[in-house]
Parts: sequence; structure tokens; C-alpha cells
Amino acid sequence: MITESRIIAESLLKKRPEDEWKSLIVEQNVLQKKSGQTAIRYARTIRWRIEGLGDEFMTDLLAASERAYVQMLMMSLLIHSPVVADFMRLTLAEARRTYKPYLTADAWSEFYDTRVRAYADLGIFSDSTIKKMGNNAVKALVDSGYLSDSRTKKIQPVYLMPEVQDWLVRLGRKDLIDVMECTI
Repeated sequence: MITESRIIAESLLKKRPEDEWKSLIVEQNVLQKKSGQTAIRYARTIRWRIEGLGDEFMTDLLAASERAYVQMLMMSLLIHSPVVADFMRLTLAEARRTYKPYLTADAWSEFYDTRVRAYADLGIFSDSTIKKMGNNAVKALVDSGYLSDSRTKKIQPVYLMPEVQDWLVRLGRKDLIDVMECTI
């Protein structure tokens, strides 16, 4: 959703009425998706992640270097999806701490099985949804450079950009600095 996020941020900053915004997504197909429903799903997800962080965040997002841009998107995901932050904290950071070069193929399912006890709401999802959540979490880690690819899942170091740290502090989310640096 890296390319799509830039398009959505630009459109949100233009403060279009809702009907114009939907027309842009569905009829003009600015996200270049095969169906209107897919485009709407992507647009809503991205909008949900970035709009609440404010216009200044979206402006900085669009002006950021590629590396900072990707990290800011990851930050917005972690703010809105605590389960992904927990996955990074409890699985990825632990693997780095113990010098494991790769995440295991079943890292998400193992994590999920242990966390379903802590988050009762996680128990409502079907197996296919749980698998999709894991695939999306791994894809986000690949997109943001924490993993080499979704097949081997080789762990890679990520150095948090200063502007991302600044945004985490401004948003009152210093707790995510260690998560994003995998230093917990």
C-alpha cells in the first residue's frame, strides 16, 4: 500500500467532499485496482491509518524521503493495529535479540496462539482471516525493510529515521520507538 498511500494522502489534503472522494477512488480508479470494491477497501484502510494523524502528518509524509515515508506508514500501521506492534515486540525483536537470522514460517500462528489469550477479541476470527492478518503483517514488515521477503523472512536491521522518532514523540507514542527499532 506504499504507492496507494501517497495518492490517498494527496487526495485527503485537498479536502474533497465525500462523494468526490469516492468518485476519485471508484470511477477515476486512481489506485488502479481491478474492481471498485478493492479500490474502496484499500482507500478506506489507508484513510483510517493516516487521516487521524492530521494534515501536518500527511504533509510531512508526502515530503519525506523514501525511507522516512515507508517508516511513517509503518508507524501509522502500528498506532492503529496494536496486534502488529505486539508481533514486532514479542516475535521480531525477540528473534533479533537471540540472533536468529530468520522468522520461522509459523511465527505468526505461534504469536497468534499465545496472544489470543491476552486479546479475547482475537478469538472471533476465522482461520482464513487469521492467516490473512499474518500475511499482511509480514508484507508490512517486508515493505518497511524489517524482513528481506515474505518467503525466507530474513531479519534485517532498520534504523529509525529522526523525523519518524519526532513524530512518535509528538503523537505521544514514544513506546513505539523501541518497537520500531526492535530493541525491546
